[in-house]
Amino acid sequence: MSLRTGELIIIAFVIVVVLSASRMGALGNAIGRFVYSLKKAARGEDTIDVTPKRSRQKEEDAEIVEQPTRKV
Repeated sequence: MSLRTGELIIIAFVIVVVLSASRMGALGNAIGRFVYSLKKAARGEDTIDVTPKRSRQKEEDAEIVEQPTRKV
């Protein structure tokens, strides 16, 4: 029970009429992004690096210097 060429053409025509030409571009864009992200995930490039970075706070802190005591 496979679909013949005539049936596929009718189904494609119905999809075009229902979705209209203006939506087909957005649909193609969404499918393209999905395929791209799926390929990227398969390669392992989508992982997020969560290792903590070196704190900038230490570099910005002022150095505490003890003032010499005066003997009076």
